[in-house]
This record gives sequence, structure tokens and C-alpha cells, in this order.
Amino acid sequence: MKTVDKTIHIIKILSFLFCGLYLAGCNKDFLDRENPSSISSDEVWIDQSLIELYVNQLYNDRLDGWKEHVYNNITDESRLTYPGLTPNQILIGQWDEVNNPMDVWTPAYTSIRRMNEFFTHIKTAPLADSVKEQLSGDVYFLRAFMYFDLVKRYGGVPLLTQPQDINDDLAVSRAGTEETFQFILDDLDRAYERVPETALKAKASKSAVLALKGRVLLYWASPLFNLQNDQGRWQQAAVVNRQLIEEGKYDLYDDLSTLWLNSSNNESIFQIEYHLPEKYHDWDALVKPLVLANNVAGYGSILQDLVDAFPMSNGKAIHEQGSGYNDQNPYVNRDKRFYAYVAYNGSKMKGTTSGPPLKEVTLQIYRGGRDYDADPSSIIYNTTTGYYTIKGVNPENTIYRGGYGSDQPWIELRYAEVLLNYAEAQNEFLGAPDQSVYDALNLIRRRAGISNDLIPGSYSKDQMRSFIHNERYVELCLEHKRYWDLRRWKSAGTILNGKRGTGVVITKEANGSFSYDYEPVDPQPNVFTDKMYFMPIPREEITKNVNLIQNPGWE
Repeated sequence: MKTVDKTIHIIKILSFLFCGLYLAGCNKDFLDRENPSSISSDEVWIDQSLIELYVNQLYNDRLDGWKEHVYNNITDESRLTYPGLTPNQILIGQWDEVNNPMDVWTPAYTSIRRMNEFFTHIKTAPLADSVKEQLSGDVYFLRAFMYFDLVKRYGGVPLLTQPQDINDDLAVSRAGTEETFQFILDDLDRAYERVPETALKAKASKSAVLALKGRVLLYWASPLFNLQNDQGRWQQAAVVNRQLIEEGKYDLYDDLSTLWLNSSNNESIFQIEYHLPEKYHDWDALVKPLVLANNVAGYGSILQDLVDAFPMSNGKAIHEQGSGYNDQNPYVNRDKRFYAYVAYNGSKMKGTTSGPPLKEVTLQIYRGGRDYDADPSSIIYNTTTGYYTIKGVNPENTIYRGGYGSDQPWIELRYAEVLLNYAEAQNEFLGAPDQSVYDALNLIRRRAGISNDLIPGSYSKDQMRSFIHNERYVELCLEHKRYWDLRRWKSAGTILNGKRGTGVVITKEANGSFSYDYEPVDPQPNVFTDKMYFMPIPREEITKNVNLIQNPGWE
């Protein structure tokens, strides 16, 4: 490498390492050096503390869960209230190979190059073999995660295992989708051999590896990727998710309202952690009603479509005979998840615009109500659907720094998803759902306060499939799973294309009662065409690499 190239390379490594300091904490030996900027790339790979910082920064390369609001607002879950923002453009199909807000190609491959650089240097690093193995396990886990982010968007992608320099052949062809999934699974197997049984929730453990592998296998078995309907893939997904269930290390956390506030709960398997004041996110400030969040709120509004998916407390769907549902008194006797996730007219929420003591207010989400349209200057911040969200919200938060100030962990892998993954895979593999499918689903329903268990034998395979899809919609709502579920099931076209999300308009009558009218809130129909099941590779990458083949429909 030329001298100038080496200098640039060293600067990049140092910048990369300094960015990782907040996750690792203050490393005094490193910071006390007389001239840290004089550290060479060779020194990095002979210093255990610097290598650990390097791996910590690779964890920081993971996409930031709380800040991925776009995925909540481009399906049938919620809508941004403020006009002209990115998700609203995606909804109507205004994205392509030049402008794709969901594109991760460049940051993903930048991180993969760093991971491959780690594998190149760790072999000769003067560390104990046990330390090398554990750190390598972390990076295999992270590389699998990064390639999974790529394959679920683009299908097969170039598989790089060596760091590329400017003099290398950069015209790498795409691997097939099957080969890409197998590569991810192989990395996860390597990770599983090396990571510890238990670890901090923000680091890879054997359970975290199994949970991710169970998710990867579920995607690989799904219609978008499983063109031959290979039942063996469903079986593999069921086996891996069942293994994690049978190990008995995790359970469903009782209180859905505080699941995201209690970082030590036994449902979370792997999470992204935040620590004020160094690292924080914007969830509370953006989703609370305006009066409770210092004039930066109302960023997303839950759709009526999602509200209608929550069952009644007796377990019946709202339109099912005997449910007891009344569309003019719609918020009574719903399952606990509804009350833990959805803020509706009459809900009570805490918040403040001036610091403690916190104020609890009753939401006024009706025509002329404070939290709907009473103040014309605030309409763009208030809900347009008739609902806010309280999922993951910290009611005691009083810190809003330019719209930020929250430190709830983002739970990327949790036990409820493992149960749902297992139930789906096992149901698809078998001719009809067995007892274990009912058992997994009943655990989730009991936690939701539903009084009646599902009765074994009451559902056919197709009926159970529909039921599981709805349970995922409800249980995992606003966790950025719905968009990917609709894609892998190949149902996004049916559920999204040509549809308009709905909301509720509430009128307060003279006697104090309310009437409810349900109507579309999207100004025009949503667009999801067949070509969108696989995203376009960025045009600039196609231009740079003559061996990259664009996905169909985007040429």
C-alpha cells in the first residue's frame, strides 16, 4: 500500500475506534497515551484493548432500531403526521435505484470490510486463543446479521470474506440467494461455537445466535425465498426455534407496559443499549402527544387497521360472532396488548413540557379536542388517525434535547418472537398444527390477558397460518417486523397495494358521549408492485461494478 493510502487507512481506523469508546466505556490506558493520534494500524492489532474497542464499534454498526421509524409507517401499522416526509413518499411508490431511503448497501459493505479486516489481523494478534475465539464469535454473529440485512432487501449479494483494497478486483458478482442464506447460516454456526453461553444483552451469546438463526431460517423457508416450497426449510426453522424454547432460559415478561423500560427483563435476548448522555434516541419525544412532549411530538399515528387486529379479551376477533365488540364503544374489553401499545381517546398519559412534577392528562382525540385539531398550528404534529402509541414509551421521561433524550433499550430479539417463529414454522411443516403450536401461541395469549386458550384441533393449517400472521401483526407491532413479514409472505401486494390506511374521526356529542366514524387517512392509494419484493441495487454500484446484475423490474 502506498504511503498516502496507508495514512488514510490509519486515520479511518482511529476514527472508527474513537467512535466506539462510548460503548466500551473510558479506556484510561488508551486515553492516557501522550499522543493517541500517532497510533499506527499495526499497533491496533497488537493491543487487546484496542481490538476490543474495534469489535465494540462493529456492534455500533448495527442499524439503530429506535431510529428506523420508516418501517412503522410504510405498512398497515402507523402513519407519519407531518406531511412530505420520507415514509409518505415510499407509500406511493416514489422510490427507485437512485432514491431508496431503505437502502443499506454502502454502510453494510463498509462494516463488512471492517469485519473482514478483523478476521485478517486477529489470526496473528498476540492474544490468548480463548480471547481470539470469543471476539471472532462476536464478529461472525455481526457479519451474519449484516448479510441478513442485505439478503432480505436485495436477494443474493456479493459475498466478501477478505478486506478489499483499491488495487483489488472490485468487480465481484452477486451470489445466488440460496448461497447467500447458506453463507449467513455458516457464519452463525461459527459464531455459536465461539460465543459464551451467557453475555451482556448487547453482546452475542449462544441464545442470541440461535434466535437470529431461527429468524434467518424462517425467512429462508418463506414464499419469497422458498420458490420450490421446500418443507425441509420449515422443519429446520422449527427445530432451531424449538431448541431455544426447550433450553428454558427465557420467558415472557409479565408487564407489557414496562418491557422496554426494564433492561434486565427475561424476555429480551439481544438488544441495543443506550446510555444518557452519550447515546440516546428520540422515541418518547416523537410519539407522545404534543402537550406531553415539548412541541416535538405526534410523529406517528397508529392506524385503525392495526387497532382492529387486536382481539377482544375473550380471544375472539372483533368481527367474530360472540366477540362483544361495539364499533361505537370500541375500546372496552380488548386484550392487554391494546392497552399497553395504543393511546386512544380517553387514555391517560404522563408527560411534561416544563419538567417535574409530571402531569397526567386525559387524551382528547376528537373533533375540537386538544390532541386532535383544536389548535390549527399544531395539526401537523397531532395524530391524523385518532391514535398515538405508548408502546415502549417511558412515561417518566422529562428529557427532550432537540427532540431526543430517551434511553430505553431497543430489543432486537425477544422470546415472544421465538415462540411465534416456532409456531409458524411448525405449522407450515406439518399437515395440521400440533399441540406444540397451540402451546406456544397460548403462552402469548395468556400474557395478553386472553381468558380462553386456543383448543387443539380447532384450526386447519390454513386457518392457523392466518391466525399466526395476525398474532405477529399485533404482538410485534411497531418493532419494524411487519414490513419484512409482508414481503417474505409475498402478501405485501395484496395487503398494501391500492389500499389506503384508515383512521377514526370522533365527535363529542352534546351529552358528552362520543360517536365514531371510520374513514381513510391516506390521501392516495398505497403502491407496492411485484418488483418491490426485491429492492434495487443502487445505480452507482451497478455503474461501478460491471458484474453486478440489477434486480428485475429496476433495470
